[in-house]
Amino acid sequence: MKRKIFGLVLALASSVFAQQALADGGTLYFGISGEPSTLESTINAGTPARTIRLAIHRGLFNYGADGKLSLELAESYNVAPDALSYTFKLRDAKFHDGSPVTSADVKASIERMTAKDSKATYRNELGVIQSIETPDAKTVKLVLSKPFVPLVHYLALPESAIIPAAWIKAHGTDPNAAPVGAGPFKFATWERGRELTVEKFDGYYKKGKPHLDDVHYVFYGDENTRVNALKSEDVDIIDYVPWKDAASIEGSSDLKLASTTGPFMMLQFNTKFEPFSKPEVRQAISYAIDRATVINTAFNGRGTPLFGVAIPEGYMGYSKEKANFFKYDIAKAKALLAKAGYPDGFEARLLATSQYGFHNNTAIAVQAELAKIGIKAKLDLPDWSGRIAKNNAGDYDFLVAGTAGDIADPDWLSNFFYGGQQLVRLNNSAYFNDTVINDLLDKGRVTLDAGEREKIYGQFVDRALEQSPFVYLMWRDQSFGLSKKVKGFTNIPGFLTFQSGITVEDVEVE
Repeated sequence: MKRKIFGLVLALASSVFAQQALADGGTLYFGISGEPSTLESTINAGTPARTIRLAIHRGLFNYGADGKLSLELAESYNVAPDALSYTFKLRDAKFHDGSPVTSADVKASIERMTAKDSKATYRNELGVIQSIETPDAKTVKLVLSKPFVPLVHYLALPESAIIPAAWIKAHGTDPNAAPVGAGPFKFATWERGRELTVEKFDGYYKKGKPHLDDVHYVFYGDENTRVNALKSEDVDIIDYVPWKDAASIEGSSDLKLASTTGPFMMLQFNTKFEPFSKPEVRQAISYAIDRATVINTAFNGRGTPLFGVAIPEGYMGYSKEKANFFKYDIAKAKALLAKAGYPDGFEARLLATSQYGFHNNTAIAVQAELAKIGIKAKLDLPDWSGRIAKNNAGDYDFLVAGTAGDIADPDWLSNFFYGGQQLVRLNNSAYFNDTVINDLLDKGRVTLDAGEREKIYGQFVDRALEQSPFVYLMWRDQSFGLSKKVKGFTNIPGFLTFQSGITVEDVEVE
């Protein structure tokens, strides 16, 4: 797609006048790695969908450009001493239909997420909300069934956006309905297979924002096409810069690379597959894989080895000592296999995907590394949708995963490690269910004292390393490529890189 050309008029203006004019308008072309399957506000349908929805919607909280919780539709809040109720005061804000944001809208939005028939991604986490009181139009009180320390973090996720109660009544069951939010941009058009456009919302509650007139989210499923679109100036920014192209973008005089380390690569196990039911076997695999081989094979050397639990430095539960619990040690790997009863190794099916090169190449590297200790990995490489389906059905012996935590609170670990009733899901090792880990995660959620929580998650890490339901391979770089004309966009650090689309409200194009 060729972008609109405004250059002739601007070229005739003074540089100062041009900068001022562009600060108050302009168009951004944002090349994203796929077309969303839905814009349904309560569903995490992947990063491209989140990127767009973060232009349209706001919640009571969101994560800001600095990676910290930011008050958005909530102007203030307080927590009861027993942590069983949260009271929010709403700021004066409007939805794109012109209606004010009220407590009735908050109540309707949250009740929609927590309804028994809801398919909301975070229904279980928000299910701790027992009732919602609305004493006046600008006050909301959430009453909980038990203390839940990470509540505000879950309310800050894109899937916890507040939308009009009237819209829910009219369109709540229609996944194709045009969205209405309270964010900086309002939905304009969706040209299926090509692009989705949002336009500036003049009634946005942050004065002076957004700076842009509109944003065109252009869909480029092919990574080479996406990179070429940036280099040819068809777009101003792209997500998911391929690792093979990072250096060329970084070295360009016209482009820049916004990169952070946050997502991680790991192996998940089906613990019903007999060898992988044994912690010694899972530990053996962790010792057997040379992380440098994975990084060089699949990521062009851009990444950091991971030898512990994937807790970023600065997050609760991080320990420098425990971050290097494992190491590359073939002899130790073989000894652990022998101890588990597999001195000659075994055969296992390794699920990855043919659609993304870094997943495919990670699987190839793991296959070669494990052959050194007698484990013969047979690769299963369906397309991405097939891979997700098999993952969710537990149809694998072990699999390659690339992901990150969803929130900055340590309760993100529950999605990966907790057993409970749902023993097969996207981010857990199928059928893994350890009562010690479950109990520690339960305690972490309800413990109010930060020092005590720190101790609990320290104990959790010890048990997680002992049981090793995952083998962590590396922290990977996650990068956006930008024209140097783009100012104000931030790749939010750590796990929150996938929520960086919120910073489009700060973007200006020179």
